[in-house]
Amino acid sequence: MFSYDFQIAAGDKNTGTVYLPHEHSTNLPVIIYCHGWGGSRRLCAVAEKLLAQAAELNFALVAFDFFACGDTGGDYGLMTYGRWKNNLADIFSWCSNQSFADPNKIGCYSVSSGTTAALRFAAENSKVAFVISVATAISSHIGMNQGGPAKIFADHAGELLAGGKKELFGTMFGAEFFIDNISNAPVHGMGKIQCPVLFLQGQSDGVSRRTDAFMGYELMKQNKLPATYFEIPGGNHGLDNVADEAADHILNWLSAISLL
Repeated sequence: MFSYDFQIAAGDKNTGTVYLPHEHSTNLPVIIYCHGWGGSRRLCAVAEKLLAQAAELNFALVAFDFFACGDTGGDYGLMTYGRWKNNLADIFSWCSNQSFADPNKIGCYSVSSGTTAALRFAAENSKVAFVISVATAISSHIGMNQGGPAKIFADHAGELLAGGKKELFGTMFGAEFFIDNISNAPVHGMGKIQCPVLFLQGQSDGVSRRTDAFMGYELMKQNKLPATYFEIPGGNHGLDNVADEAADHILNWLSAISLL
């Protein structure tokens, strides 16, 4: 395996890293790693396990920093999931034009808040080949200890719409973040996703994420769309404590849908 860093010219000029099986790899399936809230392109334990199999199974892995994260940088208070979705769209487009990539086999491995961006993007772009959604976030259930974004906005709408800000997860956000989170949550677009989606969930994760994952699965199945739901006993939020089992399940699923 070898790797190299890059920075795209479009949008927020996101930074990233490409991991390839060998120097002259071409026309490979590509897994785009979408990190969660406060994360970066530094691979999680499950992604590291996937990478360990990349040379043998002959696929590429691309990791990148969303806006306000890692080397991409930016003010976290200006982050919205719509902006992250656009970041992913720019990375997807960049990958599609690289010689190492098979443009028909590019999909996402997403974790936590990264699933919000990935599922929103998949609902809008029929070229996405697959989505792996871990610790799914498709509703306004995030931050439920504070009542969630919907309650924060409802309780402080006047102040927010007048230019004020309210805190979520230690960051002060204006009205744009809350409105985008509520109005454009992936739950509204699950019926538009055409690619296979694997909802991979840890049984020891919070109830809101387990609910979101199963709700996403049910919404897709009701629309006769290709969704799979699987829970790993004892798995935590990012499945880092069951990384080997999670990676094996992902690779078997990718093989079953003929992506590897």
